[in-house]
Amino acid sequence: MKLNQPIGKLEYAAIFVRIPLGLYFIMAGLLKLNDVNVFIEVVKSYQILSGNAATLAGILIPYLEIGIGGLMILGLWTTLAGIVAGAMLTSFIYAVGISVEELFNKDFILLGAAISLLFSGPGAFSIDGIKK
Repeated sequence: MKLNQPIGKLEYAAIFVRIPLGLYFIMAGLLKLNDVNVFIEVVKSYQILSGNAATLAGILIPYLEIGIGGLMILGLWTTLAGIVAGAMLTSFIYAVGISVEELFNKDFILLGAAISLLFSGPGAFSIDGIKK
């Protein structure tokens, strides 16, 4: 075994990104749906969107997260899911801001994972991979 060579097949790499990222989005959406009124107030507290737009975003974001997470896990429309996930994560980074007090914002890591899917594609064990 060479220490500078992959230990597995390249087509399996994407599943190790898709599944955890998809599960994260599903869990995040479900937690927000658990008390959607609180999440709406959180969105309003950022004061980025007007009242009605913030309410609409607070209602739609959890469902979008669950949908994007499901698409990633299935490997269906992976490029679209990666683009939407990246856009959402970028907006979360913008809304929360960058703090030097935190060791690292997890959304940066998740954004890197979403972007990597744009370059790697869906990989093995995906609906997109089967349709090729």
